[in-house]
Amino acid sequence: MKDLSQFDRFDKIVVQCHDNPDADALASAFSVTEYFKERSKAVEIIYGGFAPVQKSNLTLMMDELGIKARFLPKNEEPPDYTLENNTLLLIVDGQYCAGNVKKLNARYVAVIDHHVPETPPVMFSDIRPFLGACSTLVWLLLKNSGFDFSKKLDVSTALYYGLYTDTGSLGEITHPLDKDMRDNLSHDKILIKRLKNCNLTMKDLMLAGKGLIASRADFNTSSGIFFAEPCDPNILGFISDLALQVDTLNSCVVFCEVSGGVKISVRSCVREIMAYELAGRLCEGGGSGGGHSEKAGGFISKDFIDKSGQSSLDFLSARYTKYFTEYDLFYSGKFKADLNEFEQYVKLKIPIGFAKTTDIFPEGTEILIRTLEGDSHIVSSENMYIMIGIRQEVYPIKREKFERTYEELQGDYVVLPEFLPERHYVPVIKNRKEGVSENIEKYIRPCVAKGETKIFARPLQKSAKVFTEWNQEGYMFGRAGDRLACRADDPSDIYIIENTIFDLTYGKI
Repeated sequence: MKDLSQFDRFDKIVVQCHDNPDADALASAFSVTEYFKERSKAVEIIYGGFAPVQKSNLTLMMDELGIKARFLPKNEEPPDYTLENNTLLLIVDGQYCAGNVKKLNARYVAVIDHHVPETPPVMFSDIRPFLGACSTLVWLLLKNSGFDFSKKLDVSTALYYGLYTDTGSLGEITHPLDKDMRDNLSHDKILIKRLKNCNLTMKDLMLAGKGLIASRADFNTSSGIFFAEPCDPNILGFISDLALQVDTLNSCVVFCEVSGGVKISVRSCVREIMAYELAGRLCEGGGSGGGHSEKAGGFISKDFIDKSGQSSLDFLSARYTKYFTEYDLFYSGKFKADLNEFEQYVKLKIPIGFAKTTDIFPEGTEILIRTLEGDSHIVSSENMYIMIGIRQEVYPIKREKFERTYEELQGDYVVLPEFLPERHYVPVIKNRKEGVSENIEKYIRPCVAKGETKIFARPLQKSAKVFTEWNQEGYMFGRAGDRLACRADDPSDIYIIENTIFDLTYGKI
């Protein structure tokens, strides 16, 4: 689904949230209704559940932004839209016939969601589980539809708050589109501050206390897991922030059972454990997880946990414990390679791209580079270049190392289509202080490895975390089959090359 214009043919749009809607669902529903109102459509928001919205932050949000939504009680006959030929039932932040969405009959149904697909697709579907919030997807569709956010501060504020609440106060953002929306939406900061400070009730505070008591700790790995009663994602984040302050814990997971599965909040305070990577590992195969290095979150479907034959606590405990045995640690500069275990390779003459940071921004500019792999922060200088690999991976490189390893080619930089990843995302280059973005594509020049760049490499037998020469605070993560590599002229300079990239760019000597 590229935009919302395909729905302009309908005269009436009924926007349905999941039962007991949260801020993300309400923000998504409100925003699409504002788009359709501009096109003179008849629109309304509806939802089911146990009772009308009562949570203090949600009622404040609805009152201040003018969000009108109709509650559908369980004991009332639900509306039937099958006879209304020009009516669309549009479900946001949920899926048609899912366990947490009240079943309504309609001839035309559309779904906009960011959860793992759990029901058969409908006529119009756009489901992107890699996004942190449905609000991000709605923002993208509205932007592509030509919606003018500068004239609709209420919509911008709603979407921002939807992302804020669904990503643990923005601490669990993982995809660059989530970050793009966060950075580009102007919002009512006064209202957002009020909403942030009316999240907890006394009941929530007592719930957090219970969650801290119900715990399991592993002192060998300095980790802890905590069980909470069903609650808002922000409460999970609040509990995990408190738990991580315990002197014997370096990482923790807090979870609660919600409709359809388990919601988790992950925290870490050591560089060997990136919270987003741990969250992804806990959710792998049955949901999605991600976030930042210190804060992350995720969701695992109930069906996936049930198939294991374990309780939610035992399932997460087993995965958490296994996580610490699944990887080796390597530190560049301290690593002493036994070259008898490695084979020698030479870099193939495949054109890749590079850009000089001073071509993009003046000397001394603090730059943010946003990619699918995450954000990098560098300072523009004559000594700092940006490399663009064959799979569009982006990483900084010092001028001296570039000139020693590569030579510039004449002509334009061309992306070879066979190398493009499935989820292509053009990197965003931004001036961090002024917030000005530049399209890196117009600055990229082609280059190729000069001479014979030789390396030593061996396949990883298990997952590994490598702390490279250029980034001692974070790690490169490799899986079994990826290559642990080091420069032939400096065996202590180690790094990881993804398996498919390695086979395309290196030849065995």
